[in-house]
Amino acid sequence: MNIAELTNRVNALQGKVGLYYKNLVTGETMSVNSGAQFEAASLPKLAILLLVLKMAEEGEISLHDKVVIRDSQKVGGCGAIKSMTGDVELEVLDVCKLMITISDNTATNAMIRFCGLERIAKEWKTWGLEMTRLEREYFDDEAHERGLRNYVCPEEIGHLLEKIYERSFVSENVSAMAEEILMAQQIRHKIPGYIGRSFPIANKTGESTGVTHDGAIVFAEREPFVLVVCSEHTDVPETERFIREIALEFYEENK
Repeated sequence: MNIAELTNRVNALQGKVGLYYKNLVTGETMSVNSGAQFEAASLPKLAILLLVLKMAEEGEISLHDKVVIRDSQKVGGCGAIKSMTGDVELEVLDVCKLMITISDNTATNAMIRFCGLERIAKEWKTWGLEMTRLEREYFDDEAHERGLRNYVCPEEIGHLLEKIYERSFVSENVSAMAEEILMAQQIRHKIPGYIGRSFPIANKTGESTGVTHDGAIVFAEREPFVLVVCSEHTDVPETERFIREIALEFYEENK
């Protein structure tokens, strides 16, 4: 595959689509609109996870600390906590796992409150996240009406995934734990879709109206790679077919 063909295929999709690819053995990269900013959906939950694991590694918190989620704090969209009766008390690690593996929005908001929006913004900036940012909790309609938005950038997410693969995000322990949680992902119909849902892929997705994202480390036998695709104002079924197809093509080149 060459960059001209890839660019044409990306630009043929409805709406705005960005793609970032990096071969983790050769260092080859291919990108189309990879530095653009997109509606966040759930993809930044990866960076929230990394901050929580960093705080634990540095002794600021324990992953076994208890988090109480009030019944009034439960929100819609993906998740299991919203279906639990009354207030819920969980360990930080379990909340993080729910945030990633089933993209639980109530769990995500609990971790945003746990870290604090100011802390998240400060830390993310030191990691080089300029376009990826959180301005509000998920499903905060009042903040949304005030113009506060959450954003993501495919290339920035790709760089985080590369650091996880290299075991260079904070420490080997933090990177390995992040990878393990991503590997337990249950939303597997995009990048893993045609490769095979049982194949080792560490990914995090994002979905909203007219929005579909996926970012992954694909452990191809010969040359593993990172692939991140983000889209907005798109035809979601068409774009998700493209994500499955392009992921399989990159996999076939690298297996």
